[in-house]
Amino acid sequence: MTRPTLTFRGVRGSMPVSGNQTHRHGGHTLCIDVVAGDRTVVLIDGGTGITRLDRETAPTGPTEYHVFLTHYHWDHLQGLLFFRPLFDPDNHFTFYGHQWDDMSCREAIEGALRPPWFPISIQDTAADKAYVTLGETTVELGDIKVTAAPLRHPQGVTSYRIDGPNKSIVVATDCERGETAADERLRLLATGADILVHDAQYSPEEYEDHYVGWGHSTWVQAAQAAHEAGVKELILVSHDPARTDDEIDNLVELARGSFPDTRAAFEGLQIEL
Repeated sequence: MTRPTLTFRGVRGSMPVSGNQTHRHGGHTLCIDVVAGDRTVVLIDGGTGITRLDRETAPTGPTEYHVFLTHYHWDHLQGLLFFRPLFDPDNHFTFYGHQWDDMSCREAIEGALRPPWFPISIQDTAADKAYVTLGETTVELGDIKVTAAPLRHPQGVTSYRIDGPNKSIVVATDCERGETAADERLRLLATGADILVHDAQYSPEEYEDHYVGWGHSTWVQAAQAAHEAGVKELILVSHDPARTDDEIDNLVELARGSFPDTRAAFEGLQIEL
């Protein structure tokens, strides 16, 4: 049996970008997928990177898609209505996300993906759909187990631990360090994991000068989280749209001074689970 493989399809924060200075890491907004079987796909977020899955390796034939949303900001939803499998009546989609105020996962998604912000609504797509409002929950999908925990971000954010047969990865994007309870939830979620994928949108100087309270972290904070959880590897993600490939490389080198086994996420990076 083929081992489940996690693939980064989009790694940018805030908005997609293009150009010669961003092509190595990629310009699509966040989307990560795990092909968990011939007919089961697990997705973390539906940023524009989801279109790469569509073009490159999306399964053919009836497929179960499980879409775990970190949160409902535009850059994490904006690829969904461009994802062709959502228009196939033979497919089934289950969307997972946290409750915000009195708004359920379904209400948040349907409220965002509809006219006048897009020509059609998500209800108009042909695939069968279900919605699950998450708390601190574990979902088992064949050889894959997904565990959720809330972190710190405006309007909330959910981090996910993905346990495969041989490796475990925690995805903690769009999160800001500094809230004791949230930091402890991440430590508990990531303890014993092999890899921590952590937000590092800002440099320490940018963060202190302009972006405290915006819901993102720095490479310093990401390295601190990796140390606290005792993971083997740190992968930086949610690259700022203004950040060039060379600048991302520089941040990685700085981070390696604190946590040596650090690298930056890039489109197409694959990890066997």
